[in-house]
Amino acid sequence: GGQPRGVDVKRSPAGSFHVPGLTEVPVSRTDEVVEVIDRGMANRSVAATAMNATSSRSHSILIVNVNGVNKLSGERISGKLTLVDLAGSERVGRSEATGQRLVEAAAINKSLSALGQVFAALRQHSPHIPYRNSKLTYLLQESLGGDSKTVVFLNVSPRKDNLEETCSSLTFGSQIRQVTLGTATKQVVSKGGKGAPPHGAT
Repeated sequence: GGQPRGVDVKRSPAGSFHVPGLTEVPVSRTDEVVEVIDRGMANRSVAATAMNATSSRSHSILIVNVNGVNKLSGERISGKLTLVDLAGSERVGRSEATGQRLVEAAAINKSLSALGQVFAALRQHSPHIPYRNSKLTYLLQESLGGDSKTVVFLNVSPRKDNLEETCSSLTFGSQIRQVTLGTATKQVVSKGGKGAPPHGAT
């Protein structure tokens, strides 16, 4: 219940991006990560439209900060895994969204359009990548460039009456396949020391 809170994206002096006010949960096992995911999904905004009885009205992002240590060398490394479940683009004429659902649809479509613009700029090796066009792309900046690796899965409908949306999704995926990012590198925190800091999921 209640109105959703606005989300702000900040950049730290070290260059990483985060959302102030989110809850960070220390985890050490896979089942603890799954529990955090379940908590997030329970809080995700969904609503019925003419196309989907449980339509996602927001994107969902899980950031797993992983810290590890080599017990033999003492080398400490860090990494970040960002899992994103994007709300699907929506044709208002078919979903018959009105009121708050219409506002949500507009925001979802705008952010997906901004993501498409970022992928297009990356594909064309443009000197300017428009990450700032959306809070979504601004937050995902580390995952869409530099020494990161990005994997995209598309969920499409087999229904004939959803053919237009399916073709649009496949075209989007085809364009993404043409994007080439840099080479992934190991992020070494230190060369020595014992013990490993806790893992964390946000």
